[in-house]
Amino acid sequence: MRNYIACFLFGLTQLLIANVKAQDKATLFGTISDSLNRPIEDVNIQIFPSNATGNSDKFGYYSFQVPTETALTLVFTYVGRPPRKIDVAPLQKGEKHKLDVKMEYGVSLRVFVVSEEKDRDKVSMYTIDPKKASILANVSGSFEQILKTLPGVSSNNELSSQYNVRGGNYDENLIYVNDIEIYRPFLPRSGQQEGLSFIHTELVQNVKFSAGGFEARYGDKMSSVLDIKYKDPKKFGASATVSLLGLQTHVEGASKDLRFTWLLGARYWSNAYVLGTFDVQGDYQPKFYDVQTLLNWHLTDKLTLSALGSFASNKYYFVPQNRQTTFGTVNRAYQLNIFFEGADLMEYQTGMAAATLDYKLNHKTQLKLIGSSFYSNENEIFTVEGAYRLSDIETDLGSDNFARARSLRGVGYFINNARNSVIARVNNIGHRGFHSAGKNTLQWGAFVQTEAVNDKLHEWYYDDSAGFSRPKIDTSGNFELSNYLSTRLRLETYRLNGYFQNTQLLNKSNNASITYGIRMNYWSFNQQTVVSPRAQFSFEPNKRYNRLVKEQKLDKKVRKDWLLKFAYGWYYQPPFYRELRNFDGVLNPTIKAQRAIHYVMGGDMNFVAWNRPFKFIGELYYKQLDFLVPYEIDNVRIRYFANNNSSGYASGIDLRVNGEFVKGAESWASISVMKTQEKITDAVDAQGNAITPSYIPRPTDQRVNFAIFFQDYLRKNPKLRMNLNLVYGSGLPFGVPDRNRYNDLNRIPSYRRVDLGINRVIIEEDSKKRDNFWRKNIQSAWIGIEVFNLLGVNNTISYIWIEDVTAARYAVPNYLTNRRVNIKMQMRF
Repeated sequence: MRNYIACFLFGLTQLLIANVKAQDKATLFGTISDSLNRPIEDVNIQIFPSNATGNSDKFGYYSFQVPTETALTLVFTYVGRPPRKIDVAPLQKGEKHKLDVKMEYGVSLRVFVVSEEKDRDKVSMYTIDPKKASILANVSGSFEQILKTLPGVSSNNELSSQYNVRGGNYDENLIYVNDIEIYRPFLPRSGQQEGLSFIHTELVQNVKFSAGGFEARYGDKMSSVLDIKYKDPKKFGASATVSLLGLQTHVEGASKDLRFTWLLGARYWSNAYVLGTFDVQGDYQPKFYDVQTLLNWHLTDKLTLSALGSFASNKYYFVPQNRQTTFGTVNRAYQLNIFFEGADLMEYQTGMAAATLDYKLNHKTQLKLIGSSFYSNENEIFTVEGAYRLSDIETDLGSDNFARARSLRGVGYFINNARNSVIARVNNIGHRGFHSAGKNTLQWGAFVQTEAVNDKLHEWYYDDSAGFSRPKIDTSGNFELSNYLSTRLRLETYRLNGYFQNTQLLNKSNNASITYGIRMNYWSFNQQTVVSPRAQFSFEPNKRYNRLVKEQKLDKKVRKDWLLKFAYGWYYQPPFYRELRNFDGVLNPTIKAQRAIHYVMGGDMNFVAWNRPFKFIGELYYKQLDFLVPYEIDNVRIRYFANNNSSGYASGIDLRVNGEFVKGAESWASISVMKTQEKITDAVDAQGNAITPSYIPRPTDQRVNFAIFFQDYLRKNPKLRMNLNLVYGSGLPFGVPDRNRYNDLNRIPSYRRVDLGINRVIIEEDSKKRDNFWRKNIQSAWIGIEVFNLLGVNNTISYIWIEDVTAARYAVPNYLTNRRVNIKMQMRF
């Protein structure tokens, strides 16, 4: 008993002594972040003269008890960043001193910045520097153009901002801006009608893109996630980019005390200049513009209120006049001539308003309340009639009529008419939470979403093929137009969804960590609840070895900087609206969520070549697909069969290497090999006979994709710079538009495109020479020439089908844009 009392008194004495000592000291704390205000974990911190050491946590937070009345020197070091040395004046007893530290990235490239390593352990995750994306030669004006150079991402339409990821379609991609989901329009049929995408390049601060195997905190789509964060500026800034295609500008600023910050961006775009290269000649009048703003009120050090607003007006008006297309082979060539009357109008207005309330309870816990409202009003009005002539072309090189029309194969007449409109409203409110507890990082969220869609469809097509009309007659003897559709639909539903996930550090010695979580989604329309478990694991097998190499404890050894990653997860995609409506304009109330089960295995390696940094990334993946809704694609229009009667798979490999192939300028090359197929049950042929199910290519089955983004500059004049973007994609499946997917076994020719940009820097961004009015007021400026489709390749996006008098069908290609030269200038203030 006496021993217990003695131990208790000894412990109490030690506790009192420790408390007195703590009162004799001061507290030094703060956060460490990069130039984009992202916290940096595991920064090594040394304090002199006390020789105390420590590291920052996942939030970049650190805290030390330091001696008082003594001047201190803090040294911050981190791999890949220049060290920071900061002197701190003597502190008083019990004083709490906050010291926030910025650590810039150590390799400053002339054009691009090497991607940050913060999200290196995330599967299929790429970090993109948004500031530099504007140098790309870009026909569509969209930020998404840079995504098409990444492995696993494909697109065969330079006019569209849409993209396919690992065998998925456009509707399977998630896009977030400041944790708010972004929606794409319903009605556009072609890339030239789309207008501007939501993302304004100059407002973006941080970009993350995942091609699969993503975490549970991201939503319910089957293919990919694009996660955008807009800026929270600290000072005044502005930019303007002008070209023959349009104008993009922005202004940003902050109050003196940084309590209020604001962003304002505006864009105007018209692609009429490049549309003039189409086979269809006429009067193109596209006009697209938008305005966006982000307002941040830092009410206290812990509480922030943000408001995001956007309005876009997109109008595509076209009066076609004539078309001449030559197609076929060397031995059998044809020419189609069409003369048009009528006009095509596609216009839509979208608006979005969102507010977030962000509360940082402490450096370990963050709570966020999010509310958003999206509105879209879309109208499609056209009546176009055409008379066409299909001719054989003389292919004999010795003939005087070589390459001219030789004989008439058929004539015809058609009318294409539509009066369609869609009004959609989506309202969303929810909560996200974040908490760090030792080796665990918890995240959770819950949302309620309401949707209302009013859809009015009235369209028909009349075809007088080869000089005579073959109308359809119903059982009552009434005349039927081809593809007649007239319906009014209204859909009002709500959804409940939530998630919980945890990231756990398993072993610090080899940086082994696991992220596991679960999502739930309920939709009132079909009363289906789906649950999606997901997990990601990564580790660095040579971390201890690399640390010894870094500390020069191993002589003449090379770092083995590998990181291995694995992911598994269920990715349900409940229907939104398009998947519900079949070709006849009828909604299917029994439709269920589609599902993809991801299996991902890969890794990346940092290495040095030619004394310059490089990174290699490789991933293998397999996606098990079931409860699929089959669909057909025409240009960018997706038409669903509105039945869960398909299953399939997608498998492939993605490879990428990036680095300084030219000293001081980052370039990269990506290659993807992929195969995706599906098996459709309950399919019938034109005679109504059942088709035996077998695997056929899915509409996105693009077997090979290859992309190069290369940069260079003149050694004797480094202000003269070049960037080249090369994209190759093998052919996609297509077939006769007969609603029978088993006939879509032909292949569109491969997509091949090279875009070139040559820029002359007028004012360097990091120039210290500010000796005149222009250099003092303009941060950077450059002017350049862009050559779109440098090789002049006729890429095919889709086909129109023509019949001759024998009822033989001909697939006439619709070509994309040809070569054009653009002049572009950018200034930042």
